[in-house]
Amino acid sequence: MSEPRDGADHRVRILGFWGTPENRALPDPADLVDAAWDESERHWVADYLDHGQVAGSWMGVSRCRLCALPNGYRDLTDGSFLWPEGLAHYVRDHGVRLPAEFVDHMEQRLRALDELETDGSWWLRNAART
Repeated sequence: MSEPRDGADHRVRILGFWGTPENRALPDPADLVDAAWDESERHWVADYLDHGQVAGSWMGVSRCRLCALPNGYRDLTDGSFLWPEGLAHYVRDHGVRLPAEFVDHMEQRLRALDELETDGSWWLRNAART
């Protein structure tokens, strides 16, 4: 494991992992369904979740705890949060609402990406050397 940057503790927070009958410490997705959650915001959140970076893969596929559909076999991340690949399905198809802190985090990250200034000079210099 690498050392934390600048001596800070950099832990990735988990999101969207569910309890089992044997281990009820994690939440049940049925308890987080919000049928009144705005559909466009749900799809926006699910799209963000779908586009995480692959952080790991598993040998077996997970099934949705609410409808039993196959629901992925990978974990995804944005560097701050880690979630199972199928979390987007829970959000999009079942209205499982995620904490406001995560949605705010998403919005800040996406806004920062929109505000990036681009510089093509590095690419132009280095592409010619390839």
